[in-house]
Amino acid sequence: MRFGLQLHASLPIAEYPALARRAEQLGFGDITVHDVLMRRPVWPLLCDVARATSGAEIGPNVTHPYLQHPAVIAAYAAHLDELSGGRLVLGIGRGSMYEFVNQRLPRGFTGLEEAVRVLRSLLGGNVEPFDGEVFGLGPGPGLLFGARRRVPIHLGVYGETGVRLAGRIADGVRAAGQWDPAYATEIRRWLGESAETSGRDPATVRLVVENWTCIHPDRDLARAAARRVLASFLPHLGTMLGFYGIDAREVRAASAASTHGDVAALSAITDATVDRFMAAGDADDLRRGLDRLQASGFTEVSFSGVLGPEPHTALEMLGAELARRGAATAAAESGRR
Repeated sequence: MRFGLQLHASLPIAEYPALARRAEQLGFGDITVHDVLMRRPVWPLLCDVARATSGAEIGPNVTHPYLQHPAVIAAYAAHLDELSGGRLVLGIGRGSMYEFVNQRLPRGFTGLEEAVRVLRSLLGGNVEPFDGEVFGLGPGPGLLFGARRRVPIHLGVYGETGVRLAGRIADGVRAAGQWDPAYATEIRRWLGESAETSGRDPATVRLVVENWTCIHPDRDLARAAARRVLASFLPHLGTMLGFYGIDAREVRAASAASTHGDVAALSAITDATVDRFMAAGDADDLRRGLDRLQASGFTEVSFSGVLGPEPHTALEMLGAELARRGAATAAAESGRR
């Protein structure tokens, strides 16, 4: 299995290079930062991550084109790609939590598809003017800097329409909230079918299953903190709520907690719901969850969030599990020789 780390943009500013540097030492091959409203701006943090690392892929996970034009995203992306020595993986999606600025989630995926077209054109150095329904490009020189290469673009999607779009136009999918393999199995099917229909080899389109992570040696402490994390995201999980039959009372409680500070409402979020979307608990919980994903055939997992009540402690726990799994894989391969 290949492992990534997605840091949320709400940590103290000095933590990002420190956590990124240590994550790379522990074997994480993918270190990204979450781009969400009301949190730290993602691009300066990613520059810190780039300077603190030397080999890991880095990028926004995921940014979105509706509050900054894709041409602006392309400029940031080209800058980061150059700074990191060509390690950028660009994650982009429709965004969420627009209610914070009195806007609605954009309907449909036309804008996202056109944004990818703008990004491909500008980052690749082959400017092709087009008039889109949402975004477009006029004639011009394109970006005046950058490597002009085909940067990998991953879509942050989990619904069927978005996943099938990724199968046609993207290099990968980064699907949030996938600790239970049941829904992720559907994502994998949609992605593979779409890639095949589009004449692509499904094996060339990566699927990164992400989970919100909250781990600590004190299991009760981690599980309590996990509810606070999940409350921010649960109301925005759309089709997954119906797939898993999440009770509407839990969703309302999550909204009350995250939007209005009603901490008492967190108790309505059940353990079963936490375990659908989050790696929450101690080292044993972490190991069992990864075993489930591995048994279901998933090969790329990313741990997302502030990681736990003590981020550095949580990172070391993750690193210990990565090392244990790596040693077990090496022993198994040695036994087959």
